[in-house]
Amino acid sequence: MCFAHTYAEGGLVMMYKAAAASQRQLALSFQMIAGELDDKVWDFTMQCEDQARFYSFRVFMPGEAPEPGVLYILPEDGGSFPRDRYPYLSMGQQPGLAEHICVRGRTLPEIVNELARIFQRFRDFEAELNWILNHNGSLNDLCAAATAYLQNPVYIHDSVFAILALPCHVEGMLELEYDKERGKYFIPLWLVEDFKFSDAYRDTLHQKKAALWETNRYPYHMRSLYINIWDMEYYRARLLVNELHTLFRPGDRLLVEYLADYVLMILHRDDMSAGQDHRDLIGTLKNLIAGGEADRRDLRILLSTLGWRETGRFLIAKLQSQEPEDAITSGSVLRNSLSAAFPGTFIFFYERQLCMVADMDASRLDQTAFCSKLAPFLRDSLMYAGVSLPVDSVFHLNAAYTQANYAMEHAFRLRSHQWCMAFEDCALEYLGSQIKTPAALSLFLSPVPRLLRQYDREHGSQYFTTLKCFLLNERSIPKTAQALIIHRTTLLYRLEKIAALTKADLDSEAVRLYLLLSFRLEEDT
Repeated sequence: MCFAHTYAEGGLVMMYKAAAASQRQLALSFQMIAGELDDKVWDFTMQCEDQARFYSFRVFMPGEAPEPGVLYILPEDGGSFPRDRYPYLSMGQQPGLAEHICVRGRTLPEIVNELARIFQRFRDFEAELNWILNHNGSLNDLCAAATAYLQNPVYIHDSVFAILALPCHVEGMLELEYDKERGKYFIPLWLVEDFKFSDAYRDTLHQKKAALWETNRYPYHMRSLYINIWDMEYYRARLLVNELHTLFRPGDRLLVEYLADYVLMILHRDDMSAGQDHRDLIGTLKNLIAGGEADRRDLRILLSTLGWRETGRFLIAKLQSQEPEDAITSGSVLRNSLSAAFPGTFIFFYERQLCMVADMDASRLDQTAFCSKLAPFLRDSLMYAGVSLPVDSVFHLNAAYTQANYAMEHAFRLRSHQWCMAFEDCALEYLGSQIKTPAALSLFLSPVPRLLRQYDREHGSQYFTTLKCFLLNERSIPKTAQALIIHRTTLLYRLEKIAALTKADLDSEAVRLYLLLSFRLEEDT
C-alpha cells in the first residue's frame, strides 16, 4: 500500500493506490464508508443507491477528467466536477444527481486522513482474505478474519446444517450439538425441525444476496446477516453473522457477499484435495525447488489452485533480514502486504527465509519492474532480497531458486544500499565459482593479463589497465581515452606496444571474450 501526494494549484492532491489482491481486488461502497463515518460521529448527509464502487480516492482538481472506480473529494468549491455523473464526497452541501456524501464541519485534511484510514483498514482486510485463500488457509481462518473485521461472530454451516467453520463461540450464540460418530458440530435438531415448517425460512433458501434473518422464532431473538453459498445452481452452505457485539451496518451486506465468493473458492480448493493423500502446496513447491520434480497429482493440484500453467514465466525472490541472526520465522503483515502487491505470487517460509514464487504473466511485470516494486518493502523492513532470472517452466524453479539464493548471498557480501540484487548483477561471479578444473584455475586463464601485469611492474608501464579498459569499452578509442584520462595518441601507442608484446588478435570475438573472462576471473583467484 502507498499514498502519493503532491501540491498543485495551491491544493492538496492525494490518491490512495489500491493494492491488487492475489485473486480478487475488492471495492468499497458508499454504505461502507458511511458506516465508518457514523462510528466517528461525523455530521454528513448521503444520497446513495449503493451502486458506486471505489478502488481509490483523490482530491478533484479543476480540469481533471474523472475516472470510474475513484471516489473524488470535492473542496468547498467543487468547480467543474460533473456531480450529475460521477460519485463524490464533498466538503459542505454540494447537491448533485450522482451518489454522494456531503460532510459538514470537517477540513480537507481531516477528510483525506479519514478516507485514508478507511481504505487502509479495508485493504488490510482484503490482503488477509487473499492470503488465506492463496496459502491453504481454512474456512475457520476466513471466519476468524471476518469476525475481527465485522466485530460480530461469523460461522458457516453446510446444506445439512453441519458446522464447517466456527472460530469462536461467544455468549448469546446458538448452542450447537456434537455428533461423536461424524466428529462434527450441528445446528440443533429441534431448530432444524422448526425450519422445516417455516415458510419464512424456506424462502431464505432461494436468496441470492445477503439478507437479514430476524424472526421471533429464532433463539434468543437474535438478528443474523446471512448469505447462501451457491455453486452454480447448487446450494452448498450458508455464512452467518450474528448481531451480538455491534449493530449491523448497511455496508456489511456487501462485505458478506465478498466473503461468500471466498468461501466458494476455498470449498473448490478443498474439493480438489479432499480424500487425496498428497503433500500440501508448500510441500510440492519445496520438491520443485529442491529437485525440479513433483508428483504429477500434487502438481495438478498446485497449478489448479494457484491458476498457474506448467509452462509460463516464473521467477523466485528470496528475502532475508539484513541481520542474519534475525532469521524470519513469522511476519504476516509483510507477507500480506507482499501478497496484495504481487498478484499471482505464492509466498511461504523456506529455510527460515521468505520465498516468493511469482507467475510473471499474472503479475504483468518484467524482472526489472518486479525488483523496483519489491525494493520499498525491503527498505522499510530492513531486508535484502535475491531475484532470479525468469524461467519458462515450473520444472525449472530449482534453477531459479539457486539463482535467487546466490543473489541474496551476494547482497549480503556487498552490504550496500542495493537491497534487491538481481541474479544477472552477479551472474559472472556465480559462473566463475562453478568452474571446476583439475589444477589451479589460474593455469587455465589467458596468460596475457599476467604477462602485462609483470611487464608493468618491471617497466613502470600501464598496459594491463589499458587493455582491460579497452576491452570493457568495446574497443572504443574515444571512450577508452576518456576513461583512462589520456590523449588519443598515447592510447594508440600503448595499444601498438600491447599487440607487439602479446600477439593477441583483438579482432577475434572469441579472443576478446577469453581475455575479458581471464581479467575478471584473475581478480577472484
